[in-house]
Amino acid sequence: MTSLTAPAVGRPRRAGTAVLVAAVTLVPAWLTAGLLWSGGWSESAREDALVVPPLLFATVTFAYLTSCHRRRGPVAFEVRDGAFIAPPADRLSAAAAVAALAGSTVGAGTLLVDGPETMPGSAVAGWCTVIALMVAAFLRRLHMRARSAGRILLRPEGLLITYAYGTREVPWDAVSAGPPRTGLMAPKLRIGRPDLVRATGLARRGAVKASLPTAEAWVLREFLADTINHYLTDPAARQHIGTAEEHEHLRRVLCG
Repeated sequence: MTSLTAPAVGRPRRAGTAVLVAAVTLVPAWLTAGLLWSGGWSESAREDALVVPPLLFATVTFAYLTSCHRRRGPVAFEVRDGAFIAPPADRLSAAAAVAALAGSTVGAGTLLVDGPETMPGSAVAGWCTVIALMVAAFLRRLHMRARSAGRILLRPEGLLITYAYGTREVPWDAVSAGPPRTGLMAPKLRIGRPDLVRATGLARRGAVKASLPTAEAWVLREFLADTINHYLTDPAARQHIGTAEEHEHLRRVLCG
């Protein structure tokens, strides 16, 4: 039975957006100051200005990302458009994007302090590679956020799962076994009728398993798994999915 210790609340999108916008605003400001204004400073002041802010930024960001990972999703869905919706975990996606941005600023600060012309070529190449990878990770997270990656819709006819690389529409009749409640890896649906599943983007066609991106979804994993298994074992109840009355009934059945 699903525990009710997790909050039955909606997703905190605004907080994640505010943090992301603040970070994207501050980093260019820091780079501008470092490149344009630090030339006349003393060596120690210049090093402090170029190294300390990125380190503080990375420390605060790591703490923020850790706190987001520890937050438990709600024991509830959003109920709208004739579906139960597990929305994307926007606060976590923002924290991951900012963490990647923080990593790139640490590398940029190191290059600006030491100066590429004074460093061995291999060191410059290494730091440039790190910065490029961090920027790529940041852009990937922004792409995932724009796509609402992690969103899972439960509808009377089946599930619609949104990934970073595509979508997968899985009718109830295509599922032969539901997802496990716990585990280290993302839970997966076992597909008995791959021919009924529709996929878009880079989501593989004809797959015999469909992953549920619970790490990016703002819902308690156990509650999502219990819900899917409930409707797999009670097909008659599927026609009521997407109504407020069914959502309250579902919580009473699964949570007691």
